[in-house]
Amino acid sequence: MKIKILILLLIIPLVYVNAQNKVNDYLNIPGPIQLNQNEYNLIWSSHPNENYFKQEYISSNENVNRYNSMVLIDFVKGDFNIKDVVDQKVAELQKMKKNNPVVNYQIFENKEEYILDFLISDNSKDGKEILIAERNIYRYKIISNGKNKGVLLFALSERGYPENMESFFNNLKTNTSKLIEKVGNYKLPDIEIK
Repeated sequence: MKIKILILLLIIPLVYVNAQNKVNDYLNIPGPIQLNQNEYNLIWSSHPNENYFKQEYISSNENVNRYNSMVLIDFVKGDFNIKDVVDQKVAELQKMKKNNPVVNYQIFENKEEYILDFLISDNSKDGKEILIAERNIYRYKIISNGKNKGVLLFALSERGYPENMESFFNNLKTNTSKLIEKVGNYKLPDIEIK
């Protein structure tokens, strides 16, 4: 009898942990996502308010807290001017750049879509060491199919850490346009809010 109770007590926390870690595919996107010769699986999602949906995808060998490469898909319901959305992000980057010389960005426009390619970093307190360098390619598109009207963000994020920082920046120099093309040419998923 004691063994059954102990087993039951051990199972309950596992069920509780799994319930807390449940990931919802709010946007009903078939996975995994194939991009840049990598396969990305949905590992985290959030629906913080009635209009905002956020989903993150990483490869099975990656850790969400210390990833090398991640795909992000956000959707915000509403009636937006896409240029205003991009300008808002650019204003945020310009503000960051005042205190961080690593911050840099470029904007590309393509048939009612925008790509914002930007670099940010987390630096040591004395500013002498880059702790995390992050390159993001954000692709913005207005979606206007009935009830799912809003702005879709499809993004690729890559990170470098102290142990691979040199190779991260070397790769950035040699593959800048390739990654922009891959994100820009990716067939965006049709979203369907559950």
